[in-house]
Amino acid sequence: MNKKILLIIAVVASAALTAHANLVLNPGFETGDFTGWTQFGDTSFTAVDTSSPGGIPPHSGSFLAYFGPFTDGGIQQTLTGPAGPYSVDFWLAADGGDGGDYINVTLGGVTIYTQDGSGSFGFTHITETATVGANPVLAFQFVNVPSYWDLDDVNAVVVPEPGTLGLIGLGALGLVAALRKRLV
Repeated sequence: MNKKILLIIAVVASAALTAHANLVLNPGFETGDFTGWTQFGDTSFTAVDTSSPGGIPPHSGSFLAYFGPFTDGGIQQTLTGPAGPYSVDFWLAADGGDGGDYINVTLGGVTIYTQDGSGSFGFTHITETATVGANPVLAFQFVNVPSYWDLDDVNAVVVPEPGTLGLIGLGALGLVAALRKRLV
């Protein structure tokens, strides 16, 4: 019986640690458009579709976003969350490009990822973290002439602080003690 209780507590604690909700609206562009995102700058050669102009399929789902502006352009979204550490991850591919092309990703005005054009490559998982103020803006800025950057499955979560993890652990220990006392 004690093993069952400990297993239940472990599952609940694990769910509490991993159940961080994605703060990004329309993270995989599955609405078929930029719903939830605000486009800025040069929006030419930018769209949501079932594949990129170079034929790269979505990382997952039915849609991806692609960006091929001649000058700075991109998308942004204000996340609803407290000040503190955030983890951002996304899937990035390129249909081509050269050294004059680039992607720059910022969160709350802090650059978390940047890359110059490096030719074609398939979807690559990018994960970055930053500590920022409350309700940060997540922005993806692109230039790619005459080709495209491809973006899919954007995820942003608040990283639990060590103190929060400690409180979860203490709560679990208290629950174990209370259940043991009750069973004795």
